[in-house]
Amino acid sequence: MQINIRTFDVEDAEAVSRLIRKNLVEVNSRDYDGAVIDYMCRLFSPAYLRELTAGRVMFVAEVNGVVSGTVGLEGDEVCALYVAPDAHGQGIGERLMRHAEEVALERNIHVLHLSASLTAVGFYEKMGYVAREREESEYFGPAYIMTKLIEN
Repeated sequence: MQINIRTFDVEDAEAVSRLIRKNLVEVNSRDYDGAVIDYMCRLFSPAYLRELTAGRVMFVAEVNGVVSGTVGLEGDEVCALYVAPDAHGQGIGERLMRHAEEVALERNIHVLHLSASLTAVGFYEKMGYVAREREESEYFGPAYIMTKLIEN
């Protein structure tokens, strides 16, 4: 399987929005109540994704020309890692995270932070991230602040 990681283009907004929403409904809904999932599905519209590119570099993973994952990097924070539910377990999330870490190193960033959903904590732990604290958000529900020291 060929996974191609590239910079998000505004033309990707529709596909990435569908991918995120599908993930929220099919995967994250196991750990979060309906109000949180509904809020996040409304939030991650194509227009919102296009707005995010003003302050965040975003990447997409393509498999056979199909957008199958996404991740963002805003300063020292990894944001919005999502992989198409039918593509979980194929290494796409790992490739996206490694790419974000490489870009961070190129920008002389050596400690990354992220807010992990309950659903994703185990994945991030396998990637070397350590949970520092639990946070609660009325809109996003519970999550864990995680960090990782990255080196060349």
